[in-house]
Amino acid sequence: MNAVKALSTSQWFHWREVVVTTLVGWVPLSLGKSLRGLVYHSIFAQFGNAVQIKSGVELIHTSRIAIGNKVRIDRGVSLRNEGQNSRIWLGNSVKLDLGVIIKTHSDSEIEIGDCTYIGPYTCLSGKYIKIGKDCRIASHLGIYANNHTFTDPNCKIKEQGNSYQGIVIEDDCWLGSGVRIVDGVTVGQGSVIGAGAVVTKDIPPYSIAVGVPAKVIKSRKLGEQVTTPSTEDIATDNSQLSTSLSAILAEVEKTTKLKSQHLASKDIRITGLTLQNLLHQVLESTCKAMNVNTVTVLLRTEDLQHLQVYASVGLEDEIAAGIKIPFGQGFAGRIAADGKPVVVEDLSTIEIFSPILRNKGLQSMLGVPLQVNGQVVGVFHVGITLPRHFTSDEVKLMKLVADCIALVVIRAEIRLTHVSQASGNCWSSTLTSLWQQLAWQTNSLLDKQSPLWAYYQ
Repeated sequence: MNAVKALSTSQWFHWREVVVTTLVGWVPLSLGKSLRGLVYHSIFAQFGNAVQIKSGVELIHTSRIAIGNKVRIDRGVSLRNEGQNSRIWLGNSVKLDLGVIIKTHSDSEIEIGDCTYIGPYTCLSGKYIKIGKDCRIASHLGIYANNHTFTDPNCKIKEQGNSYQGIVIEDDCWLGSGVRIVDGVTVGQGSVIGAGAVVTKDIPPYSIAVGVPAKVIKSRKLGEQVTTPSTEDIATDNSQLSTSLSAILAEVEKTTKLKSQHLASKDIRITGLTLQNLLHQVLESTCKAMNVNTVTVLLRTEDLQHLQVYASVGLEDEIAAGIKIPFGQGFAGRIAADGKPVVVEDLSTIEIFSPILRNKGLQSMLGVPLQVNGQVVGVFHVGITLPRHFTSDEVKLMKLVADCIALVVIRAEIRLTHVSQASGNCWSSTLTSLWQQLAWQTNSLLDKQSPLWAYYQ
């Protein structure tokens, strides 16, 4: 009898919800917001004062949805309280922007604390999600507090059920656009997660974390330092760099031998472009391995007073523009003049010569000089569109790669002069020899016993 009564009560709430939302849910503008503010009190578990819900909001099982005071819900938002015994709680002054989706599972709870903003097209789904007060959640995030079970290869994944742990985002956090938070993670109070990061492990309070997977690069608290990775950590994290370079260089040797007959030995432009293209492949590998947006090599011009982009991934516009950067001016010019590495965590705080750097949205940069026998022949730098703290070990790694590139480039300049009148086979042999040297040196970069590494200790 009690079960029948409970069922009839549930059905009554459901039909009342359908009728009310159908009648007033679509009404636009201020009239619609006013009507919903008056009648939605009857269908929600709690409906605070001065709540504004725009038209086109999807509401399912509102009897288990509690809304605090001064909540703002934009068009296209979906509050899908579909699970049995589930609950959604929106604190005071919460703002859900366009297209936000909040979906519960059975016996689940999703709670959003006071004064928190959820950006457009963000999705929250799972069994337990708690977002604290005063959080800034940007657009297109995925916060998923559930996982598929897939341990049995003989059974379809959809038939193996789900696992649930829960996600907690503590007070005063800022999550950038496109972040993904996986099940079982806690993001500590006051933390900042860079755009596009995938958070797979707990983030300590007041941390700045970026990357895939997300790694803490800095603490927001004065006096606290993030532990710098050891040499072993750098070797592990950058093993992809060594492997990728080796694979590319092997392919370079193969390609050079196969196509030597197609190289016009008397056309210095072809040989120069070939070397530039091969260097471009190394830069692409470096870009992926270091998880940055741009990697660039600038070489000194004939007057020895300027730098010009020779090869780049991400800043190709500088090559097309033919910008010449005077020694001592801007980011690269300063590195060339001083002959020392430069790390910039906030590009807006320094003078730059090329506007393309800011046009690309770069925020942090690391640059080192290309030197041969103490003489600067160019600059090698990387950039990223997120705030980033480059470690001392990353600076060492950049210097090592820069030394390899500098040696190859300077030897190429010398040898190309001598082989410009030689046969195609001679050019092929020269190019192969140069890149074999770079292959040997880059394969030694992460070996602590290497004389190259020991040179910088």
